[in-house]
Amino acid sequence: MGKKARVKGNATVGSKAKVAGHAVVSGNAKISGKSKVAGHATVTDSAAVSGSALVRGHAAVSGNAKVSDHAEISGKAQVTDKAKVSGHAEVSGKAQLSEGARVSGEAAVSGSAKLSGNAWVSGQADVSDNAVVSGDSAIGGDAHVLKESHVVTLTEPDNGVVWTAYRTRRGGRQVMRGHTLVEESEAPDELLKATEKAWQPKT
Repeated sequence: MGKKARVKGNATVGSKAKVAGHAVVSGNAKISGKSKVAGHATVTDSAAVSGSALVRGHAAVSGNAKVSDHAEISGKAQVTDKAKVSGHAEVSGKAQLSEGARVSGEAAVSGSAKLSGNAWVSGQADVSDNAVVSGDSAIGGDAHVLKESHVVTLTEPDNGVVWTAYRTRRGGRQVMRGHTLVEESEAPDELLKATEKAWQPKT
């Protein structure tokens, strides 16, 4: 453990895990596996960091949040409530994850992006700048979401199925049905028309 790092309260740090720099681990937080908390990062409440995950910079992980696998939280990012970050995902900048938001795969969330509700970001998705992903929205594949209007959702009234359309890196469009990437031709016309309206240049 680093000389200035602190472990307080009922927090536990596994034998192969590291708390370094000025990092603070407190409350009932658990740091396990080969994970590392460094810099000025804080892990509090009942949050858990496991696997080979890294929390650094001025990042804060709190509530019942979980960071696992090879995920990395850095900058001034905040992961709280029941949010989960796994795989090789990265959350940085001033990004905020709350409620039941999940980030996995090789996805990157940065800038001032905000994820909440049951938002799900996966694959090689890039969510940054002032993006807002909320509710039951699901983003994956080649997503490149920079603002709230880049994500459009539609819930079918009969069966509750959630459709999400989002911008891609080359200015295109991809569609998810639930958490499954599907062809645009399968999407409801109403969803596709809504994206065209939301994404048309303002004159």
